[in-house]
Amino acid sequence: MEKRVRNGITTIAAFCFLMPFVARAQERTLTLPPKQENKREEQIIVTQPKPGEEIDQAKARAALNTMYTALGGQKWLNRGDYVLRGRTSSFYKNEPTGVGEYVQFHHALPNNQWEDRIELTKKRDVVQIWTTTEGVEVTYRGRKPLPKEDQEAYFRRIHYSIDSIANTWLTDPQTLLVYGGHKVVARREVEEVTLIDKHNDSVTVDIELSNHYPLRRVFQFRNEKYSDFDEDVEEYSDWHDVDGIPTPYVTTRYFNGDMVAQRFVEEIHYKPVDPALFAPNAPLGKHKD
Repeated sequence: MEKRVRNGITTIAAFCFLMPFVARAQERTLTLPPKQENKREEQIIVTQPKPGEEIDQAKARAALNTMYTALGGQKWLNRGDYVLRGRTSSFYKNEPTGVGEYVQFHHALPNNQWEDRIELTKKRDVVQIWTTTEGVEVTYRGRKPLPKEDQEAYFRRIHYSIDSIANTWLTDPQTLLVYGGHKVVARREVEEVTLIDKHNDSVTVDIELSNHYPLRRVFQFRNEKYSDFDEDVEEYSDWHDVDGIPTPYVTTRYFNGDMVAQRFVEEIHYKPVDPALFAPNAPLGKHKD
């Protein structure tokens, strides 16, 4: 269990990479369509099950295909940069402990990677910069690495994100798909799909039947201190069409069953972001978005 839920700045960092948006069994492998360099969507979205595939894998493929199509298919997969204004609330034992505002600059990189710049406080003079390898905090006093545990949590959630499921998990022929059937989650009927990769990591996605958007993403990881497993859950709600791309305006995170944070989008635009914002000498304080 997490000892404490950090207020303000740490809570904001826990969510910003998400925007807006999961027993080893290598004897059974997933057969994907032939890779075509010029058609990224076909590399990611599974269309029709191959003859002879097991029924549950075929149903899981179809459910994921429907989900990514509902999100916008190729347009969603290639949505790229965005600028977001929002706020987050932190919780401890399901009780609110703090609220923070932030501005996020999300910059897409080659090979399905990205970096984030999170500007905090009303003056926007406390900045977190997340590259593909580290997270640092920048103030007028200089730069310093963010706590190790925060960096581990950030990159862990990237590994299990809806984006990574599309771009990494489903492109690996050794990933196993398991169809969990229809269930009720948060009073909504969903289809449950679990993916297991070659490293025996697994992630479950609950897909809402009414709109085929992802309702919830669940994964577990080993707690090194207690040698048991912790559970990380994200729920997505209040979907809006933003520049033709379905976007959740509310993301709620649970840790071992307790609500720990909730993020609210106030404004978001998919548009190019200046790469200079991520440089070591990037400006602090308010500036043109």
